[in-house]
Amino acid sequence: MGTISAKYDLAKDLTIVTAKGVITADDLLDWGNNYYEGQITSLILWDVTNADLSSLQADQLREIAENMSRISEVRKGGKTAFVYDKPLEYGIGRMFQAYSEIEDMPFEVQSFQSFDEAKAWLGV
Repeated sequence: MGTISAKYDLAKDLTIVTAKGVITADDLLDWGNNYYEGQITSLILWDVTNADLSSLQADQLREIAENMSRISEVRKGGKTAFVYDKPLEYGIGRMFQAYSEIEDMPFEVQSFQSFDEAKAWLGV
């Protein structure tokens, strides 16, 4: 079973999300729905280096992107960076990135293999 937790750096308008263990589509949908009911920042940095995303299917990634697109207008112009350290998770992240573009999310999504690159892209 996986966990998703968040820390906030409001001075940087940044949420740092850490995913650990086996993460399911329901975990991601629940986290997103809860996030948009609480404290929201323009920038999100996801640490997925200790997560197992192997159970996620393409149709589930599209469903997550559709859901996020519907509920995230408040983050219009924001950025979300995902950092992966395993090839499988990075590939899944790139698929999600493609679905986020198809669904015309109001914020940008990018996948990275290093925190330095992700932070530079976010500007933090």
